[in-house]
Amino acid sequence: MDRMEYDPEGGNYLPVTERETGSTLIVVGIVMLIAAGLFGIYVEWDIRAGNVFMRLLFAVDVVVALLLIAVGMHKKNRSRK
Repeated sequence: MDRMEYDPEGGNYLPVTERETGSTLIVVGIVMLIAAGLFGIYVEWDIRAGNVFMRLLFAVDVVVALLLIAVGMHKKNRSRK
């Protein structure tokens, strides 16, 4: 089922496909992984030296990014069939 996107210019409702949604999720996941990498560089790759909050923040960022990429790939592949 396609979701309808609102077009404020003239009332044209364009469907958002699963392929577009999957691509968006993949891009967001990649951006989050880049942010995690930059965070790792900021703390000099020594996450063990940080406190529990910093390690948890890094781990959650990486896990969510990988999950978004996996869901995006699933949606993108499902739309081809």
